[in-house]
Amino acid sequence: MKKHIFTVTALSTLLTIAQAQATAPTAELKVIGELTVPTCTVAAADDAIYDFGKLSSTMIKPAATTALTPMTKTWTITCDAETYLNFSPEDNRGSSASTVAATNFGMGMVNSTGKIGYYTAQMRNATVDGVASSLFTSPSATFTPAATANITTGQRSGWATATASTQRSGKVFVADITVSPVLASSATMNGAITDDTSIDGSMTLKFAYGI
Repeated sequence: MKKHIFTVTALSTLLTIAQAQATAPTAELKVIGELTVPTCTVAAADDAIYDFGKLSSTMIKPAATTALTPMTKTWTITCDAETYLNFSPEDNRGSSASTVAATNFGMGMVNSTGKIGYYTAQMRNATVDGVASSLFTSPSATFTPAATANITTGQRSGWATATASTQRSGKVFVADITVSPVLASSATMNGAITDDTSIDGSMTLKFAYGI
C-alpha cells in the first residue's frame, strides 16, 4: 500500500514539471551581418596632378642633376565598408628615368633618346578614420611600420598599426604624398633644350583592399 502511494506522488510531480516546461517563454538569439566587397573612391587635390609650371632651361646643368622644390598633395581614399588598404605603383614612363632605382620614376624623353630626369614619391602624415597611423612599404606581408613610406616599384605601400606586419583597417585613409623631381644633366638629355619640352611623369597606383 505504501508503494502505491509513492508511485502516484512521483507521477504527479513529473506532470507538474512537464506543464511548467510547456508554458516557459523562449527567445531566439541571432547573429547577423553581411560580408561585402568594399567600394573605395580616391581623391587628391588638382586631380592628383603635380604641376611644376614653366621651368627655365637655364636650370639644367651640363654634367650634374638639378633637384626641384618638392610638392605635397593630400590623398584621401574613402571606402563604404571597413577594410585594409594598400597599393602598388606602376611607372608609366619607367624607361625614361635618368637614374635607375626602384624608388625613381621617369619624367619622359627629350632630344630623341635623352631622358628628362626622375622623381621620387613619399607618403607621410597618415591617418585612418581620423586617427594618426603608421605607414609601410614592403615586397611581402612582413614589414616594419614607420612614419613615412617611400613608394617603390615592385612593393606595396599602405597604412599600418604600430605592430610589425599588421595593417590598419578603416573606412577613410588619408596621407600626404610628396613628389620630389630631379632634372637630369644636359648630357643625359642628349644636349640642350632648344624647344619647349613637357615634363611627362605618370604613375598608376593600383589599390588593393579586403575585409
